[in-house]
Amino acid sequence: MCAAGTPGPEDLESAQFAEVLRRRAESLAQEQEEESQGDTLGLLLFRLAEEWYAFPVEGVREIHNEYKVTRIPRVPEHILGVINVRGEILSVMDLATLIGVPSRTVRDIGAELPSAIIVANEKCVSAVVVDEIGDIAEVQGDAVEPSLSTLDRARAEFIGGSVYLDNRLVGIVNLEKVLEPIGDTA
Repeated sequence: MCAAGTPGPEDLESAQFAEVLRRRAESLAQEQEEESQGDTLGLLLFRLAEEWYAFPVEGVREIHNEYKVTRIPRVPEHILGVINVRGEILSVMDLATLIGVPSRTVRDIGAELPSAIIVANEKCVSAVVVDEIGDIAEVQGDAVEPSLSTLDRARAEFIGGSVYLDNRLVGIVNLEKVLEPIGDTA
């Protein structure tokens, strides 16, 4: 037995145990704070003419390289036609035409088209023709800025934000607006 006022072995173990728990709680709190500050956004970069854009990776289903477009009469100018991807018929969209960017995308029947990025949300799936596909980049959520106020109104609705990557401004495409079904007023 220990004399009053002198810590015994149980008291030392209890104090050490409490200290370990306190340090662990502080560590977990710090990790949780870092995680909340560290929200990242994955982006698939692509080029239209000389400008760079990106799709959020959660909306990208795949990249399709070899395809033949079947034309459809009386569709909006930005719809090139449809393709068959493993039995699924998808519209092919010329994003450059939709957002008003001059592009080198070939529109001739039978001409070889550049790679297409197949994007999807809960309402729609579409193949989007781009001039060049870049890398996938991870950016901090707080690095995303609102779209530029210098964009005209028609173009601004399709660009949900922007971010600087490798000393270039990248427009982040608003997939919800781009994939909005034609004639959908809801």
